[in-house]
Amino acid sequence: MLDLTFIETNADLVKANAKARGYDVDIDHLLAQNARRRRLQQEIDDLRRQANQIAKGFKTDSSEARREEARALNAQEADRRKELTAVEAEVNDLVALVPNMLDPRVPHGDETGFEVLRVVGSAPTFSFAPRSHEVIGTALDVLDIPRAARAAKTRFYALKNEAVLMRMALVRMFYDHCRPQGFDLVAPPVLAKDRSLFTSGYLPFSQKDNFRIAGEDLSLVGTSEQVILGMYMDETLTKLPVLMLGDSLCFRTEAGAAGRDTTGILRAHQFYKLEQMVLCHPDESEAWHLRCLENEEWLMRELGVHYRVIVCSSADLAAPGRMKYDTEAWLPTQNTFREMTSNTNLGDYQARRGGIKFKVDGSKGYVHTISATGFVDRLLAVILECFQQEDGSVKLPPALVPYMNGVDVLRPKASA
Repeated sequence: MLDLTFIETNADLVKANAKARGYDVDIDHLLAQNARRRRLQQEIDDLRRQANQIAKGFKTDSSEARREEARALNAQEADRRKELTAVEAEVNDLVALVPNMLDPRVPHGDETGFEVLRVVGSAPTFSFAPRSHEVIGTALDVLDIPRAARAAKTRFYALKNEAVLMRMALVRMFYDHCRPQGFDLVAPPVLAKDRSLFTSGYLPFSQKDNFRIAGEDLSLVGTSEQVILGMYMDETLTKLPVLMLGDSLCFRTEAGAAGRDTTGILRAHQFYKLEQMVLCHPDESEAWHLRCLENEEWLMRELGVHYRVIVCSSADLAAPGRMKYDTEAWLPTQNTFREMTSNTNLGDYQARRGGIKFKVDGSKGYVHTISATGFVDRLLAVILECFQQEDGSVKLPPALVPYMNGVDVLRPKASA
């Protein structure tokens, strides 16, 4: 969350930022309630001082009148404290609803208002009509959507055989690249408490996005970021940066996504994601944001995928984020680029919510956090579509083959 002193000092700027991002937050009411909070605290302090002075005087004057005066002061203090508790809760709730300040480089506008930073490679061409990844995956016996829907519901899929191996291969490939940088591979819980979701900023902004466990203070995570941050709540770190690759299944309700990508594996309720998670010194925030982007692009280039990098617009940036880069890969059957990774610099917004601090070499404060996708299952759809052959086979990218036990071509199964 934003620092309350910053909000007070920059009220007009905070109001304009919230409006530009589409968040209806009454900053004036927040500041009025915070001023009321201060007044109440001052009154409580004054009442406590008066009561203490009377108590000290009981040695010379312990009359019933003086004792009644002390009781009256204590009663007033109790009333003020009750009022203060309610006001503090309201102030905290209001501050939690104020979105992060946008980086000045973020283009303002709707989701189409992004800025293209660069385009790499060229779109694959075919001498035949390319097939969708659903059709290819079914013929190769690496993807089963109908049976997954039968067992669960729509927007679920089952990976099989070489598709599972490809997922594992991509994990190894990305980890081998990032390990020398200091990243630890972490498989965290896939369930998180509300406070963990609050720390990440998904509560209260996106509370409909996560599947909740009935009767429990637990929800299935939509990204490992949500629970990894929870693992560090209320810690003061003495060594930075903390670098993690979150290895996790993710679960999303896809609220508001009706009618979008209802087939295939592009938008599903359950999917696999490898997430770069960085907790760093504020002075290194920008450098790690760009390093994570370099890692994402490295994987795209190694696979030989045609992609572009965009700076996301204000409307396409969740409330906790300051600035976000997306990498988008070309999907032949849709004749367009589709999001593969998102890389967000969140400043100290999440750290303030979760009390994640640092004290290193005489410097102290709240850490900065960067959350950046390493890869997600939808990259499998890109590989299937971009490297398909006319006979229905898929020739795997050479860089992936060493991680596939030497398998270089996926061929249709007669019984699929």
